[in-house]
Amino acid sequence: MKGLKMTIAKHTINTILDTLGENDFVNVIAYTDYVRYVEPCFKGTLVQADLDNREHFKLLVEELHVKGEAKVKKAMKESFRILADVTNGQGSLCNQAIMLITDGAMEDFQSVFEEFNWPDKKVRVFTYLIGRDMTFSDNVKWIACNNKGYYTHISTLADVQENVMEYLHVLSRPMVINHDHDIIWTEAYMDSVTLRNTHSLLLMTSVAMPVFSKKKETLSHGILLGVVGTDIPLLEVMKLPPRYKLGAHGYAFLITNNGYILAHPDLRPLYSDGKKLKPKPNYNSVDLSEAEWEDTEDSLRTAMVKGKTGTLTLDVRAAVDKGVSVFASCVSGFNNTCNIK
Repeated sequence: MKGLKMTIAKHTINTILDTLGENDFVNVIAYTDYVRYVEPCFKGTLVQADLDNREHFKLLVEELHVKGEAKVKKAMKESFRILADVTNGQGSLCNQAIMLITDGAMEDFQSVFEEFNWPDKKVRVFTYLIGRDMTFSDNVKWIACNNKGYYTHISTLADVQENVMEYLHVLSRPMVINHDHDIIWTEAYMDSVTLRNTHSLLLMTSVAMPVFSKKKETLSHGILLGVVGTDIPLLEVMKLPPRYKLGAHGYAFLITNNGYILAHPDLRPLYSDGKKLKPKPNYNSVDLSEAEWEDTEDSLRTAMVKGKTGTLTLDVRAAVDKGVSVFASCVSGFNNTCNIK
């Protein structure tokens, strides 16, 4: 796999990574006559597909180069072993998938699938055949079709975006058939908003849900029509807690289901670059423990991430009167939002 093939393969991997979010877990394996994790520190496990990890993988993928003969079977076995560990209690049991990017697979994979995936076929295998050569297309297609996946042929860079997206339709079919319509709230992000004829950068979140075809004749096909959603300024959400319930020195904050801060008085997402304000790097992946550092045992963070309700008490030190005085003691309640007094 050299030249244009390698460029297409790298672009395919990066496009797949861009479809993932903080609720997904991922790893990238390179293979020649041996298996090599592109990030050795992540060997044998899956890592959260947050923005930092996705960008880190992209940089490592760009450094890949051709060396030796590709032994796909070894890479497939290693991939199944990782997912088997996840199944044994180390992670989520949502959709499990292997994305195989190759310019040809001449080996016999039946023994691998009999050992790791058949007859239950809990892991879907999606195959991407890179380049114009169709010599091994039947074998690559067989891999996908016998493991509840999808086969795609990508011959040019222009084909990548559209063909990568096909796997989303396959994974969405069980949701359509089971009428499972999850509502998703995104992590915080910066967007330019016009307020009183001036442009301002505001922290935003988006709420979205999938739109499926409900026609009786196509219901069993599980057709994903698209996504409907809207953008919400987090300032508006933070106005919802009644001020009289927070107290004089109280404040509210929001976190995601992964513990990242959506809104918090101590979150400073912008910095001054001359006369302009610009977002800081990784401003939307600040963990709650970095702001509420008195929560040393993560009891508050854990309770909120798990969606629990109730109250708990923490001892804190907070500066008041512009830093002149220190206000101690904290009583908090949690239920998606958390009030600190």
